Amino acid sequence: MIDQCASDQVTEEDAEARKHAAWDRVIRMEAINNFRDYGDLPVSGGGRVRKGRLFRSAHLARASAADLAKLADLGVATVTDLRHPGEQELQPGAWIGRLPLAVIEEPAPEDQEAHEAPHIAAFRESNFSAADLREFLGGHYRIMPFDPRHVAMFRRYFAALAGQDGGMLIHCAAGKDRTGILAWLTHHVLGVHPDDAMADYLLSNDAANIAERLPAVRARMQETYGRPISEEAMYGMLTVTPEFIASLIDALTENAGSVDAYLADVVGLDAAGRDALRARLIV
Repeated sequence: MIDQCASDQVTEEDAEARKHAAWDRVIRMEAINNFRDYGDLPVSGGGRVRKGRLFRSAHLARASAADLAKLADLGVATVTDLRHPGEQELQPGAWIGRLPLAVIEEPAPEDQEAHEAPHIAAFRESNFSAADLREFLGGHYRIMPFDPRHVAMFRRYFAALAGQDGGMLIHCAAGKDRTGILAWLTHHVLGVHPDDAMADYLLSNDAANIAERLPAVRARMQETYGRPISEEAMYGMLTVTPEFIASLIDALTENAGSVDAYLADVVGLDAAGRDALRARLIV
């Protein structure tokens, strides 16, 4: 199923052009990492995804007053917070009580410990080798789309997109994996070319300020879990690869029949729902 990830005909010049175009959608914030517009892309059949309607980022716990003002100026109306409740409790969004945003999230199940954020459980058990962390992330892309909490949020997210005129911001902790999956699914629904969708997905490797953030994140991880982690392993944990999307596509195909069948049968986004989204978001 790799052909859905990227075209075999892509040249290095094409890839570089797409990367530069993706950079044009990065929006600089003072204290919100990896913030960008993931619209404004051409779609099959003609037209483009509307600009200023689809936004993605890392968490908003440290957002400054200027950042919040920019969110308001951008017209963000709804936030889809893909984090687990424990993460939200530790790092609540700075917009809460300050901006009148609707929120899409799901409460914790009764068995909170059994449903903690999967990366937290993985870090606790991991030997922090680069290979183990990469293996975990690849597996995460196979499991997360079928997590009942995320399925419920995906349903609400797509319904909100089809029914609102304001901007939608999706985020998780780093804005690269859970957020990357939902943004990729959105691009698929809208008919964005797979290579453009991949360029947007991979932009997290550049837009997330990894080189600047790595030392502090590494130190915090070592202190929290009481064991060393190499720079190589830390870099692997903070970045994304095309293989992760390949794992996602394979899992959706194996477990649901296809990406479209997953969206219809698991998420509840049928042909009529897709048409409504395209009518609302494509110009």
